Amino acid sequence: MTRMSAQVNFVCWTPEDVISTIPTEAAVPSDEVLLATHAPLRITRRGGHGGHQASELVSEQQVLDEFLGAAPNNGVLVATVIGESGAGKSHLVRWVNATIPRTPRRHVVYLQKTETSLKDVVEALLVNQRDPEFEELRRKVSTLGSGMSVDEMEHKLLAELAEALRTAEADSAYGKALVGENGLRLFFTDPLFEQHLLRDGSFIRRRAEHALRGRDADEGDIPLEFTAAELPTDIGDYANVQEAAAATQKLFRRLIAQPAMQAEAARLINENLDIAVMKAASLAVGDIGQAFKKIREKLVGDEIILLVEDVALIQGVRRDLLDAMIEVGVVQGVERYATVRTLMAVTPGYYRESLPETFRRRSEATSPIYAVDVELDGSSESEDDLVDFVGRYLNAARVGKAKLESESPNVPNACFSCQFQTSCHDTFGASRQNFGLYPYNKAAVLRAIRACAEKDPGLDHAYFNPRKVLSRAVRNVLTDNASIIRNGEFPPSNFLSEEAAEMRLPRLPIYIREQIEGSLADEEAGRLEALVTFWGSVGTQPISGEILSAFSHPPVPASIYESTVSDLPSESELTSRRERSDNGMPRSVQSKLDSIDAWSEGKPLTQALANELRTVIREALLARIDWFDVVIKEPDAATVTKAVPVGARSVSIEGANENLALGSAPLIRLERSARMAVTFKGLVMLTEGFPERAGDALPRLDGLVAPAVHAAKARIIAELRVSETDLVGATASLIRGALSCGVVQPKSDLDFVAASLWRDTARRTDAGSRSAEWANAYQAYVASRSAVIERLLGGIGTAQGSTGAVHAIDFARFAAITRKARKLALGDSEYEVPDWCRDSERKLKTLVALGGRQVSHWQSLLDRVRVHLPHGSFTDTIDAIESAVRDGQTEGLVPVADLADLAARNSAARELDAKSIAQIEKLLAAAASCAGTDLAMIAGGTAGADLQAIADYLDYSARWVAAGLRQAEISGGAVEDVDERLKSVLADWFEITGGDASE
Repeated sequence: MTRMSAQVNFVCWTPEDVISTIPTEAAVPSDEVLLATHAPLRITRRGGHGGHQASELVSEQQVLDEFLGAAPNNGVLVATVIGESGAGKSHLVRWVNATIPRTPRRHVVYLQKTETSLKDVVEALLVNQRDPEFEELRRKVSTLGSGMSVDEMEHKLLAELAEALRTAEADSAYGKALVGENGLRLFFTDPLFEQHLLRDGSFIRRRAEHALRGRDADEGDIPLEFTAAELPTDIGDYANVQEAAAATQKLFRRLIAQPAMQAEAARLINENLDIAVMKAASLAVGDIGQAFKKIREKLVGDEIILLVEDVALIQGVRRDLLDAMIEVGVVQGVERYATVRTLMAVTPGYYRESLPETFRRRSEATSPIYAVDVELDGSSESEDDLVDFVGRYLNAARVGKAKLESESPNVPNACFSCQFQTSCHDTFGASRQNFGLYPYNKAAVLRAIRACAEKDPGLDHAYFNPRKVLSRAVRNVLTDNASIIRNGEFPPSNFLSEEAAEMRLPRLPIYIREQIEGSLADEEAGRLEALVTFWGSVGTQPISGEILSAFSHPPVPASIYESTVSDLPSESELTSRRERSDNGMPRSVQSKLDSIDAWSEGKPLTQALANELRTVIREALLARIDWFDVVIKEPDAATVTKAVPVGARSVSIEGANENLALGSAPLIRLERSARMAVTFKGLVMLTEGFPERAGDALPRLDGLVAPAVHAAKARIIAELRVSETDLVGATASLIRGALSCGVVQPKSDLDFVAASLWRDTARRTDAGSRSAEWANAYQAYVASRSAVIERLLGGIGTAQGSTGAVHAIDFARFAAITRKARKLALGDSEYEVPDWCRDSERKLKTLVALGGRQVSHWQSLLDRVRVHLPHGSFTDTIDAIESAVRDGQTEGLVPVADLADLAARNSAARELDAKSIAQIEKLLAAAASCAGTDLAMIAGGTAGADLQAIADYLDYSARWVAAGLRQAEISGGAVEDVDERLKSVLADWFEITGGDASE
């Protein structure tokens, strides 16, 4: 066959073959596919049975030989396979099932993951026995999954749990309070709580579904167990607890107040769960155990091989089945029951914490424990084993399920018939079995395996997870990327990125990633980084031209490989860097730089460092804001902080655990990238006093904040409430206020500017003729204008800093504002004012509302004056009063105790401005046809300053003159005897008092 030199955008598999051949669960493939893809597991035997060491590595074949060949302990052997989820423990059980020799006297019971309903488990345990007692057991569970609905199973499960808890016994104080008539059973029988326990996604619903239909495809190895979180402690968020029975409420209140009691409640429920499930399925406690015992009795002399692939399978009948596993078969030297050899897979946590101690002790007395795990220690032998594992599955994907099964036990190599085999293996490599690694190479395979690894809880070790590798690094990569490879776009930018970040794998140095990001578009940059990181071993191995050609990738710049291995921290270096300084850098500074490196690789940024960076960036942003366009007084710190708060609400950093409220819109959003990490490190250098190492951090900082300057300024202006709308509203209020206080109505822009800035708190010259209400309202309003004017000036003028007074204003802008404002001010329509003007506006409205009362006050004063004022002028009236004093004094008709004071009053009256009377008469005439603002403007005008004094003088004079007239009447005919001159004086007196001389 002619071999072509190299492949380009070549796909040597079909997604359909991948899906059918490469499972995500060990129980899915056929035995032929399983054996064709099986790679040796790393198995540690624990326990010194049969003269072996306490702990040593063994092969799968050794496990099988020991499992079948070891002498049982009184007819029982229980071998436990321990491993974390996905480690391969179930695969070992599956391999044993596929490999174990079948004989007429060996009965294999295989409880596999794909058949996990209670009905399936019971049927498997009956070992195809058809005796009447076994048929009865079949009949009891026959309704599960067909004759019984999930709803029925849910309610039966609740009822059986309630009964089990009612009759349960407990030793602890909390336990005693939770069993019996008034215990936990109340939650399962009270309608309100029953409804809550059966809500969507609840434990009871999932458990009932599991009993009827088996294990969900995405369910883990850990069985469904009740937890304290499943207790109805949150029912108050969904229902009114007061609607529950009194006894249920009492238990509920006690339970929610005591976490220890909640833990005991969960334990009791789990302890009685198997009983409840069995009874809900119409099985009695012991039915399974007794049936299995009878089968063993019937098969004496044979062996039963019980293979339990997943401990989740034995839910519901766990208690019976565990007892049956360790039920001795040899009694007093006589074999009464068939030997049972059990191989059971279980997670370490469930083995230690959930399996009964009696079971563990007896099982460990019969067999060692087999632990399945592979620690990713980096040794070349271990790496070759891992590459072989992936190579087998890559080959299986190319061959396909049908061919693997048809040619079993032989395993065909798809590469042997490929036209590109030689060049492909030279370029991408092959496993020790000569299975090609394409589209991976060895470096990419090993990084993919580490990306899909599992961290050992509490330790720094990572362990190989075959299930995750098969699911994500093989199955998903091959199926999801077939078209991407054909399009010449492989690897994608997000290639196993989430997995690598979760495992915190090293990435390219920040400055290299920054170079990539700066020279390519986002998708192309991500693609190049993925290629160099996976296929180039994090930049330490140049990517060959053949790989680039195969993926239709352009040449990689040589500068990408300028970094040395020392640039890339090893696992041990990542730990030790925290304990040392680098290049003389203080450890505290180096710690910050390391945190930024870790952040760039997917770890969260520490809160303290994130806040430091936000503060630096925020201060730079504020420093860029000028207050000259538009002209405005520099705002005070409190206003700035309120508008641009310190923290994530202003500067948001991706990956800093910010928990921003929904709808928050930070001014600056900083995405996680290599360039940003370099910028952050430069800012740290600046703030820590190492500017020579900061690089171009300052220009970068300026580039970060520049786009946000306008928005930040807008937010501050909005907080100040000095937008044009705010200023127009406030100016309109000030203009209307000035007019209502008597300022002459402006005509020019300058006049209106002056009116809006008018403030005069001195006593009005016409205060004496003002009503008390109006005068008080006037003083209150005038006093409030000053603060408003200062805020207005701050919005249109400049000052020395944030505390100095405004010393210059933008007159052109202010004039434009006043032109808009005066239209509002001169009308009666409402207008909006900013909050800093609201108090003044409220006081202005009070003053405007009192305009009518002031006009009424003037009218009353004018009425008093006109009653006493003769037809002549006010001066003539004063002359007449003084004449009356002279002429009446000789007749004893001036009844004033202090004539000197009277003379002084008359003299002072001559100083009063008689024009006040005419002024007020004119204003009253104008006011007759006005209302609202126009009336307020009339009332605010300065006029009638002496009107009150004139009215008071005339009232006083009228009172003593009237008294003098009364005195004349008392004197009898004295008035008739006076001469003509005196009669004239008396006539004037009557006019002053408003009387008639003829009287």
